[in-house]
Amino acid sequence: MALIKQSDLEARLGRSLTTAEASAFTIVNEANQSYVERVIVGSSIEEADPSSRYYDGGLQHLPIDPCTAITELAYTNDAQDNATAISTNDYIPDPMNRTMKTMVRYRAGKLARGIGNVKVSATFSTYDDAQVTAIIKDALLSGVESEITNADNITKESIEGYSVEMATTETKDALNKLKGLFPNII
Repeated sequence: MALIKQSDLEARLGRSLTTAEASAFTIVNEANQSYVERVIVGSSIEEADPSSRYYDGGLQHLPIDPCTAITELAYTNDAQDNATAISTNDYIPDPMNRTMKTMVRYRAGKLARGIGNVKVSATFSTYDDAQVTAIIKDALLSGVESEITNADNITKESIEGYSVEMATTETKDALNKLKGLFPNII
């Protein structure tokens, strides 16, 4: 399921898509969404179920994949089959005043050293942050719109009988709106 639907693009354009545009919409939309999710380290931009991910300790400010609703921080053994919960009083999900979290700050110095020894259980999605979701949705719509409706985004070069067609950077430029959301990632 995609974050934006064909009806969202049609509402933005104020018209129905042609048959060719409608068939291209699905491909371009899925490609753009997949690109954004890869750029933000595999966190989803759609609704997601809570899950756990493992990070290396030894830091006071532990960078984590974009998420919401951190439910547990715990130390694990090497096999990651035994977890000892860290009290919620001992850490702060950061940034503090935002729904989407990208870091855990340990209050008492550094987390214990180890490889994959810090378990973070959370909803690894940006979807529950309405402000972030609105910006992502706008960027995706801009990207799809630039690819679907603008024939100027195709450039052609011909040199001595060899020709090539390629897309310009319009879609990439449309997705640059996300750099402010994920400055350390994009």
